[in-house]
Amino acid sequence: MPFEFPRSVHRVDVPHGLGVVDFDAGPSRVTLRLAGDPIARDGHDGGGSIMWLASRIAPQPDDEPLHRPEAWTEPEEWDVLRQWVRHIEPEDDPVAPLRPLLGLLAPGRYGIGVGTLPNAHVRAVKTGKEAKWYADSSIPFFGHTIIPTHHWPPPDKAAVADYRERIADARAQPALILVTHPESEAHYLLDGHHKLAAYLALERDPVCVVIEAYTARRDHLSYLEGPSSEYQHAENEFGTGVLHVVGRDGASALRIGGKPCLVEGYTGSGTADRLAVRSGDPWVRRKVRRLRASLRDPARDSALELSRALWPLLAPGRYGLRRWVPDTYYVEAVQPERVTSWYVGITTPDLGAVLLPTDQWPPQDAATVADYRRRIRSGERPLVVTLRAGPPEDEDDAVAFVVDGHHKLAAYQHLGVAPHCLDIARMSDETACDPADLAAVTGEDPVLREATANLLRHLSQRAAEAQ
Repeated sequence: MPFEFPRSVHRVDVPHGLGVVDFDAGPSRVTLRLAGDPIARDGHDGGGSIMWLASRIAPQPDDEPLHRPEAWTEPEEWDVLRQWVRHIEPEDDPVAPLRPLLGLLAPGRYGIGVGTLPNAHVRAVKTGKEAKWYADSSIPFFGHTIIPTHHWPPPDKAAVADYRERIADARAQPALILVTHPESEAHYLLDGHHKLAAYLALERDPVCVVIEAYTARRDHLSYLEGPSSEYQHAENEFGTGVLHVVGRDGASALRIGGKPCLVEGYTGSGTADRLAVRSGDPWVRRKVRRLRASLRDPARDSALELSRALWPLLAPGRYGLRRWVPDTYYVEAVQPERVTSWYVGITTPDLGAVLLPTDQWPPQDAATVADYRRRIRSGERPLVVTLRAGPPEDEDDAVAFVVDGHHKLAAYQHLGVAPHCLDIARMSDETACDPADLAAVTGEDPVLREATANLLRHLSQRAAEAQ
């Protein structure tokens, strides 16, 4: 039986872990610590288009750090783990052989998956130095970043050659051991540096055991089996608010990293003043891209898997989730520092949901759009992620922000197929968004301020009534 992608199908609690391997996670950065030493950091600098940067630091105290406290001694079961990872099978239960390693983790809940990691690329640690890269310019768009925690390339060439020989003639399926965090874009290599070098030399996807920390209990989400007009509700208690949609349909704002990005509104005056305004700071996408594998093949995943990367980014609150397939829709593209206005039946089709992109439209990667066209023609239905301030009162006259899936949406449009969307609606806010959001995105631009004057008065009036 061949290996598949390493999904976290095994759940394990570590109540008394030593914390030798631990993550320090915040809203915009994740740091891997080994025995207290910061080994790798995945963070964001806060600006630019797709300018999420990763910094990796390795201030080890010496050239050959052991990364373990003096009080720790190797358990007898350690050799069982060492032998197991030299050859594993897809049906193996990883929990038992991993027990000695699990005891080194910080206390908490973890998910464990076994499988092959496609399109793996390595970003090597350089002791005492910081490295940065653009998320989509110097690393492949599709693929998984592996960050070593020791010397790279590994020093024992004979060991690499032995693994290459064993892998090439199918005598063994050795496995790497990786740890990751829902807030990190990277997989951190704890064990298997020589194995990884062998897999890369053979141009094969490495077999991996992936241990992922759980930050919140999200197993209450039910399976999104098919299209639905109704939302399934779920409470989000631990979100960081990187993505925050506020207001209501006709007066909503999408905030990213605390800054307003898109404001949409309608004053109700009967004129063609339905507006969408985009900030001069383009949206910086981050963890939404972790949904890529699940969204490309949604039939295999539950709502838990589909939303597990997006869920921590949302602000705490109650949300509705559904698989939404709009029969009629149109896309209103808003360029940076611009305002777009429309009026149903005059400047747009008579009816239809409005989708507001948060990235370049039309998307620039023609090859990716073509690949999605091929998948859709073959019957697959990859998911576009839409986010809105509340459930629509009228499906044919409502607005949703497209937060992921622009290439998929373009492919659906090209083929004339209704897009399948993972549609998330915030249930908490019923009042109009803050007029300060609109003022922030229009800035001092007199053209924007003039174009949105009616909307600003409308929002200010609603804010005054709410007080």
